[in-house]
Amino acid sequence: MRQNGIGEVENYTDAFLCIAYLLLVMTLVMIWGVWGYVVSLSVCAGLHWAIKRLGLRRARMEAAWDARVAEALDRAYRR
Repeated sequence: MRQNGIGEVENYTDAFLCIAYLLLVMTLVMIWGVWGYVVSLSVCAGLHWAIKRLGLRRARMEAAWDARVAEALDRAYRR
């Protein structure tokens, strides 16, 4: 019988982040060239605000999850 185990896959995270960074810089340079510095700076500020909010939301959700897990473990150990 043939073994069809799933092996490890390559990690393309670094490559994705490099390409995403280059794409972001290229897009901001194009915005700067077409509409000007103020619009490009506004886009950067908006992206910064959105990323920060997503990070805070993720941290809040993770803390809530950790609290639920801790509560479930406490209930399980009390039995």
